[in-house]
Amino acid sequence: MIIKSLKITNKSGDSIEFGRHFKLYEEIDLSGLSASVNYADSSNDGANYQTTNLDTREIEIPFFIDRLVEGYEWFEEKRQEAYRVFNAKKNPMRIDLETQSGAEYYLIAELAAQPTFATGFEDSNYQWQKGLLQFSCADPYLYEKNQSVVQIATWVPAFEFELDITSPDGIEMGYRSPSLIANVLNNGQDSTGMIIKFKALGSLSNPSLININSYESFKLNMDLLPGDVVEVSTYSGRKYARLTRNNVVTSVFGRIDLTSTFLQLQTGDNLFRYDALTGIDNLEVSMYFSNKFVGV
Repeated sequence: MIIKSLKITNKSGDSIEFGRHFKLYEEIDLSGLSASVNYADSSNDGANYQTTNLDTREIEIPFFIDRLVEGYEWFEEKRQEAYRVFNAKKNPMRIDLETQSGAEYYLIAELAAQPTFATGFEDSNYQWQKGLLQFSCADPYLYEKNQSVVQIATWVPAFEFELDITSPDGIEMGYRSPSLIANVLNNGQDSTGMIIKFKALGSLSNPSLININSYESFKLNMDLLPGDVVEVSTYSGRKYARLTRNNVVTSVFGRIDLTSTFLQLQTGDNLFRYDALTGIDNLEVSMYFSNKFVGV
């Protein structure tokens, strides 16, 4: 895969962008992610298939420091910069990349060793210093950089400029979308979690979101006041439910209905509808997610 740009940011927010002083000298291979296929003994020939789990992703990033027109002191500064940013104690790190076609992805990786700088005149001379970064990814997926957003029951503007008011009763500035159902298209290569936002335009109680395909639902047993926003994460390993009221954020994890499921987006179409015990016309629902890929 041809990479147009690459940026690595550590947990402290320090980053190095490749392309000027730090450059790649070989392509990065993001294919061939291995998997563990699990079987159970069978009384017949062969075995019984059970599950498949993706293994951790191993990535090597070969790079060099371009020192063609710079002095030795500058070169030492760049080496120190590499050691400061690519410090395994500052894991995990985010790797942002753009392909030659313009597609943008990111992945979360853990540096498995401090930067390795090669020796010998072929690898370290007056023109360049070659180095190697070795990463292991506990989360093996690549994620689309730009989030997808699907909104249900929002207010739609109903006027355009130039504005001409001819009716004595004024004009309708906007109207509420009547649809209670939305299709969420997952264009990725595997299922994914999402962020669900319940926004209260007025008082309401017990908001919920239902997957029409699977009949699974997520429901909160609580009252919402005008201006309240509840954000729910259904991502594996980082599930939460938080209420923002008057700019104060509190956990409402304990208000999740016991029958609830942390809804996932399957590949392809996913139909959802929202509901509330009371005040359904005061409810807006939005879903945010990033398509994820096993290889690009």
